[in-house]
Amino acid sequence: MAPHRTLPPLPSLLAFEAAARLQNFSHAAAVLGMTQSAVSQHVTVLEQTIGQPLFRRLHRGVTLTEAGVVLYAAVGRGLDTIEVALGELRREPSVPTLSIATDFGFASFWLMPRLETLGRALPDVEIRVVTTHNPPQQAQIDADVAIIFGVPGPGSVRLFPESVVPVCSPAFLARHGTVDGAIDWASVPLLELDGPEPSRWLRWRDWFEAQGLPPRRRRETVVHLNTYPLVVEAAMLGQGAALGWQPLLDRHLASGALVALAEERVETERGYRLFEPPSSGANPAVPLFRRWLLDACSL
Repeated sequence: MAPHRTLPPLPSLLAFEAAARLQNFSHAAAVLGMTQSAVSQHVTVLEQTIGQPLFRRLHRGVTLTEAGVVLYAAVGRGLDTIEVALGELRREPSVPTLSIATDFGFASFWLMPRLETLGRALPDVEIRVVTTHNPPQQAQIDADVAIIFGVPGPGSVRLFPESVVPVCSPAFLARHGTVDGAIDWASVPLLELDGPEPSRWLRWRDWFEAQGLPPRRRRETVVHLNTYPLVVEAAMLGQGAALGWQPLLDRHLASGALVALAEERVETERGYRLFEPPSSGANPAVPLFRRWLLDACSL
């Protein structure tokens, strides 16, 4: 018989996950239908259980500590697994399905605008998109297919490389434009995408190094955000310059919602890749999706 689990209360974990995802206790309370003080109390329970703080309290919102980042990734994986399992139980057994695991950025900026064409390519298939900030390793994938950002891995198919250019809103560019043809990077507010693995994607320091520029020293002009949609939203609101992954932001650049702050692009061996777990071979929708995806990425 398995030993008794010594986990914190589930409401505390749910309150923590919402606060970490939204970076704000009040917003988490609104989503969960409870008071801000209740969310705070649940987080306090977790912090007392762990013996260290999970959040740094800011003037407007909160940000995760190192311990908070670790717990947020673990709770997210657990909730994702539960969500997938519940979906499987609810699903009509006669309806063909295809579950796609990927991160927030790819789902929001590349896949969502193409859902209509995907539906036409797989007209009789129920599509399920499961997103997470920290996609699972290949051996841990619990989906029919996964679109994973990272370095090349066995059994994966390259979709497109990591290609990054600094972007900002047109209004931000007007305020922080070039001086004698050069940008004063030391004074430009930056938006940084944080994650549990510091080297998993390109950071501002990497872009500066690739351009032969000195590293930034004024950390007070850097805003850290934990999902790429938040980074892009902040950039469109003129709150800073962001690293723009292409082709995720091609639509934003084409529409003028975002503009390139500098033309210098950095490419790495990382990038988005398609991975099909061994169990996906039994799903007839997988080869149809693969064909559609590779065609869409080549356009």
